[in-house]
Amino acid sequence: MFRNNRLWTQIKQNPMIKLFKYLIIIWILVWISFYVIYSNFKSAILVDDETIIKVEAWETLNSIPGKLGINENYFKVYTKLNNIKLELKAGNYKIEKNSNIVQLIKWLEKPVYMWEINLILLEWWNIYDIDKYLLDKWLIKKWEYIKYVTSSEKIEKLTEFYKFIKWLDTLEWYLYPDTYTIDSGNFKINNLVTKQLDSFEIKVYNKILSDLTNKEIEEIVNLASIVEKEEKIKKEKAKVAWILKKRLDSWWMIWADATVCYPHKLTSVECKMVISKYIREVSEYNTRTMKWLPKTPIWNPSFETINATLNYEKTKYWFYLHDIKTGKIYYAETNDEHNANKKKYLIKD
Repeated sequence: MFRNNRLWTQIKQNPMIKLFKYLIIIWILVWISFYVIYSNFKSAILVDDETIIKVEAWETLNSIPGKLGINENYFKVYTKLNNIKLELKAGNYKIEKNSNIVQLIKWLEKPVYMWEINLILLEWWNIYDIDKYLLDKWLIKKWEYIKYVTSSEKIEKLTEFYKFIKWLDTLEWYLYPDTYTIDSGNFKINNLVTKQLDSFEIKVYNKILSDLTNKEIEEIVNLASIVEKEEKIKKEKAKVAWILKKRLDSWWMIWADATVCYPHKLTSVECKMVISKYIREVSEYNTRTMKWLPKTPIWNPSFETINATLNYEKTKYWFYLHDIKTGKIYYAETNDEHNANKKKYLIKD
């Protein structure tokens, strides 16, 4: 008994045993401290103010703590314990103010691109206008958009998804004018074109054209492209559409100046400068020298104009013109009345 007590005393006094005991105590205290701090970390506000962080393509989730100035170890433990395996995409991420770790992970699920911009494609623009617009925004090289939307190979592939574009030489018909949000840092023409075709399908085709044949749709859209340029006032569009349709049905020439420039691949602004130069030119587009519709539409019309063309308003008129000063439209039944209107409203002071 005495020897056992003595042995135990020797063991307790052994410096290695004492060190081991101290290490165990320290280890326990460290883990208790870690647990307390980690528990606080999970509930703490990590981002006080709204913050934007940029993530490059090569970066991973582990790069986030350094960008936000938060504890990297606790962040790694949290993602490990909660089996979080986010694959960050290159871009900018907005972290809302007063975000804890749970909210932070939520904001990292989807980037908010700071280089997102709105492209505003107007109703009376053709593919040459759009190409110049994209060029001026440094999104494409000159004629890249035009080459894409007139490529037989591209159009053939798109027919798998859009049945209304079969047999076309150009997508001028259905590149719907609208406002499109795009990532200017990662701009792709095919993404914009499919957005335009989707818009046409949803906003026009599904609403008013789906029961018609492709030939009927093409005639309506073609005529609507002329109405779009000929008349800007909503309530007058259906009347102008009727006059143009009546001329077509009577085998008249349409006499729409807006069709003159298209074969020369000009923008709207460029056309205004030289329209008189081509007014008597014979082409597949000039409705002042040939009967029936142009070979293709000359612009991409809006729903409003296509609907007005489809649901035209019958009147007794055959002619129209606009006051050169006010832009107001004046109708006439006969050529004599039309000539009288010309003298009255087209004479400049």
